[in-house]
Formats: sequence, C-alpha cells, structure tokens
Amino acid sequence: MEMDEYIEAKKAGERSYREALGKGQYPYLPVLQELISHVTIVSELSLGQKEIPADLIVGTYSAGRRTAFAPNFMPLLSSSSEFAGKWQRVCEYHLTKGVNDPIKVYEYMNRYYVMEGNKRVSVLKYYGAASIPGTVIRMIPARSETRANRAYYEYLDFYKQYPENYLFFTNPGSYDTLREHLNIDRTETLSEEKAQSLRSLFVRFEQVYEALGGKKLTNLSVGDALLIYLQYYDYEESTKAVPAEIKANLEKIRVEMEMANMRDSVELLMDDDTKKSMFGRLFSGTGSRKLRVAFIYAKAPETSSWVYGHDLGRAHLEETFGSDIETIVYYNVDPVLDIDRVLKDAAERGSDVVFATSPRFLRGSLRAAAQYPAARFLVCALNSPHKLVRTYYARSYEAKFVIGALAGAMVKGNDIGYVSDYPTAAGVANLNAFALGVRMVRPDAKVHVQWFGVKGGDPVAYFKERGIKLISARDLINLNDPNREFGLLSLNDDGTHDSLAMTVWDWGVLYQKLIESIRDGSFEDVEKNVGNRALNYWWGMDSDAIDVFLSQKVPKETVRLVEFIKNALRDGTMRPFQGVIRAKDRVVQADEGDELAPQDIAKMDWLLGNIVGEVPDFESLTEEGKDYVLLQGSPDQGPDGSSE
Repeated sequence: MEMDEYIEAKKAGERSYREALGKGQYPYLPVLQELISHVTIVSELSLGQKEIPADLIVGTYSAGRRTAFAPNFMPLLSSSSEFAGKWQRVCEYHLTKGVNDPIKVYEYMNRYYVMEGNKRVSVLKYYGAASIPGTVIRMIPARSETRANRAYYEYLDFYKQYPENYLFFTNPGSYDTLREHLNIDRTETLSEEKAQSLRSLFVRFEQVYEALGGKKLTNLSVGDALLIYLQYYDYEESTKAVPAEIKANLEKIRVEMEMANMRDSVELLMDDDTKKSMFGRLFSGTGSRKLRVAFIYAKAPETSSWVYGHDLGRAHLEETFGSDIETIVYYNVDPVLDIDRVLKDAAERGSDVVFATSPRFLRGSLRAAAQYPAARFLVCALNSPHKLVRTYYARSYEAKFVIGALAGAMVKGNDIGYVSDYPTAAGVANLNAFALGVRMVRPDAKVHVQWFGVKGGDPVAYFKERGIKLISARDLINLNDPNREFGLLSLNDDGTHDSLAMTVWDWGVLYQKLIESIRDGSFEDVEKNVGNRALNYWWGMDSDAIDVFLSQKVPKETVRLVEFIKNALRDGTMRPFQGVIRAKDRVVQADEGDELAPQDIAKMDWLLGNIVGEVPDFESLTEEGKDYVLLQGSPDQGPDGSSE
C-alpha cells in the first residue's frame, strides 16, 4: 500500500517539476543557506515549538536532499531507491500511529526551511496536513527599504501582539489596516476573544478562497486576499458570516481579487474623450432620465478651499443640466466614523452617481460599491487599482511645469524653494514637473524641496536659513489659517510676500463631462476597451480641468512665455516629461524623442538631478502621511497640502 502511495506522490512531484520548468523556475526545493548567502542576518531567535502552516514550509536548510523533492515537497527519486523505502516507512508510521514528532526548521521572512524532517513534511503534505509541528529558529535579516523587508518587520512588530504565524501580508501597511479592523493600537496585546474570532474568520475565509481557485487564480496570500475582502465587508459582520455568505461576497468582488497582482491593473484615461455619436445617445445611457448625483465632502465650503472648489463644480452641474439633474450634498463627513452611514444614505435615496471628493473616502466607497452595484461611485484620487470604483483627478503636474518655468524666469540667484506634501502618486510627479519647468528656463537653478508630511519638518525655517526668497508653496488657501502664503510667491525683506501664480482647478468642467458620458452611455462603453483594469480619469489642460492663474506682479514679457507654454501643453506640442530626463542616480530617459508613459508618471519614486532633497522614507512620515501614501493617491487635504 505504501508503495502505491509513493508512486502517486512521485507523480505529483513530477507534475510540479514540469510546471516549474515550464515557467522558467527552479524545479527543486529552495535552499536557505543559498538564499541568505548574501544577506546580513542580525539575529537568530528560538521560538520553541509551533504549529507551522504546511503551505509556509517551502524549502530545505541545506543542499543535501534538495533534488530529492519537487517544489511542492513531493518525492522525485525512483521507487526502488533507498530514499523511497524510508519515505514509505514514514508513510506507514503516519497511517498506523500518526507522525507527531516535531520537525526542526529555520524561519526566514515568514517562510520555513527544514533542517530535520524533510520526509515527514513530504508525507504530511501528501496527506493534506494543514499544519505540521516544529521547533523553530527565526533568522532576522537587517532592515532595508525593500517592500518585502518592510512587510516582514511589520509582521515582527505584530507578532509581539499576537504570536501566531498563519497570518502574513506582503504589502507594507497591511498590519496597521488589520489593527484598524481589530480596533487595537500598536501596543495592545490581542485578547483571547479577538484572537479566536480572527483565527476562525481566517480559517473559514481560507476554505472558501481556496475552493474558488485561491492562490492559483490571484497569486495572493490568503492574508492579502482577506484584507482585500475586508475593504468591502465589515470586519465584525465578517466574523459572524458563514462560508456560504463569504462565498457570495467573494464572487461579487472576484474581479477585484483578479486585479490585485496585475502589473498593469490601472488604465489612466488622459483625455476627456467622453463624446458619443448622436445615434449612440438615442439608444444607450440614461437618455433624458433625471439623474440623482450625491457629493461627499470631508469639510464645508466655508472652511475649506478644496471643498469650495468641488462645490462650485456641483453648482455648475445644476446650472448646466437644470431639471435633468438633482444633487444631494453631505458636508463634514468623517472618513472613518461617518462614511459608511453617509454612502448608505446616498445609495438608498436612489443616487445614480456618487462623487466622493477625498482619497480617504476610497475604503468606504469600495464597501458601498459592493453593496449597491446600481450606483456609480467615483473618488477624487489617483492611480487606484479598483474596478468597482473609478477615480478622477486633474494632471496638476502640468500646472506645476508651467509654474516651474515661471519660477525659472523670475528667480534672482540660483535657489528656489518647493513645499511638497507627501511622496504620493501626484506629489512626486508635481515636484519633478516643477523642476523640469525650472530647468527649461534656468538650467543652473536648484529646487530645494521640503516635505511638511515628515516628522519634525519646518519648511519656513529651512528656506529662511538659506535665504531662499522664491517659493512654490501650497496650492490652495487654508481658510482657517491667517497665513495666505500659497502658490508661487516671492518673499520680501519686510516680511510680506508677492503672490505670482497659482494652480486653478475647474471641477465643474470635469463633473459636467463625466455626467454627459453617463447620460450618453460612453461611461459604460469605455469598460469594453480596458478589460479588467481599473479606470482612473486623469485630465489635463487640454480638457480645461486645470489651469494656471498669474498675478499682475508677473512682467508682461514673462506672461507671454507662460501663455506660450500653456498653449503648447493644450495642443500636445509640449509635454512636461518629454526628452532626456536625468534623476539623481541614473538616466531615466535617454532619448530626446521619448516621453514617459502615464503609468510611469503616476508611480514616480525618484527625483531629478536639479532637486536638493530626497523622497522621505516611509517611517519618517507622520501617521497622517503614511495613511496618504498607503492609499496610493493624492492627499486628501487637496494638492500640496491645501485644506479640505
């Protein structure tokens, strides 16, 4: 009987071997000694005996027996070999008495490598064991800024609160998100009740997830998939959900799961191609039916220039469409405490469209989109990889390019200041575009960047100490702040300043075109061209969604230069990220005729050579700043730190 089992196990091993070769992967067990040969191990820690999830046992410690096993730990050697006889004896022992002796393993980056007990692992995996007892030695690598290393160190921090090994995430910030669901802080030990609920939910979710295709479908860990699930469904309710409910919910968001690991999961719509033929308008869309449109604001127009601008856009809709549209407005909505209630109210009042005007509304909008599929949810953010919710934003980097050119023309000396918010998708692109604009007019000038999202940052003191008088400050006024320093400004010796230019958003133009696309059906038509990718509207000066306003302090000759650049951006004869681009440490683009792709602009993590300063690392950010970065969008205070 044991011989038959070995033959079947060997067949499974051979299939795994062939699959690995077909994918160009190593067809045997990985060897930990080889993996860490160029890694600095700062500590080895004995964890004692643990139940180790079988899926996390992935390799062997030394090279001795690695070719005896396929990547799935199934045997590869001949059934007449001595190895096969030993495997069969372990199999017999497991079937008659049960294999309970703990194996010995090393844990590295939350994966386990067997030092003693490879055949026991093979037999137990063959019989589908969910976990295997083992004594564990943890090998901790030195800290680095790689994504995997950051995620692992966050796992180590969470392990102090909850010393279990089954729940692991691959994306930094995930444990903070889990803490939010569990309603605990970074210092609180997980109570027995919460630990039991979490494990129970994980087990039920894992069963359903794997039954639907699981990691073969999405290439996500179960932990990553669970966290995506919890973006859409309330944690407390999920802990009470039976497998049938979890299955139904997962099927609703299946496309989101499939997109999670796609390399190009976002389609950036760079122009306002929302027009449709008259014939199409007659036979699709909402036609003449009255639309109900909800607007969600984090603050009120009286206290936030960011909200004031969006509310002007809402008023523009009412003026443009008249009785064909009805708007519902929600002011002062807390992104955590209020958003679910407000979105539920908007959906149940029959809203056809919901505009959520802050990236911090994204999580709530995802939950609402899964629950209310009849409504269309759009969030003011950038580069968000979610199919159920579309995002929209203006290409503010075009305005920054124009203002950078103006700064290059106006600066006295070689130093220009720049105040940025956080190293988000929009923030870094804005900074680099500004620096390109400066370089185009004044190649020898330097742009000194200060990030007010960094702990202990003080941009004012930095610029004052260096005598920098020309500064690109916040783009919008904080209505609660007596300080009126915004846009491009020139500091005077008497403490006053002259405003020179500012970025202007016309949200009304953007909202009008989006509503027109819904009414004529092109909103749905665009889905056919992008497949499973998420849709992000990212419109620029050619759509009139964004512009630059100049003050009377700008000389007329310089005004002509600015207008020339603006017109060139509108007609496409000039692009900010066109031509040779040199970052601090490398050439980003070497050909004068090349142009950075929109996806590359939206994911910048480098700075140009004429910028003094660095992109701050994640740990140096304020807690608010970390939240913005993890959302992968523009900051919810509005561009460059303006108040909502």
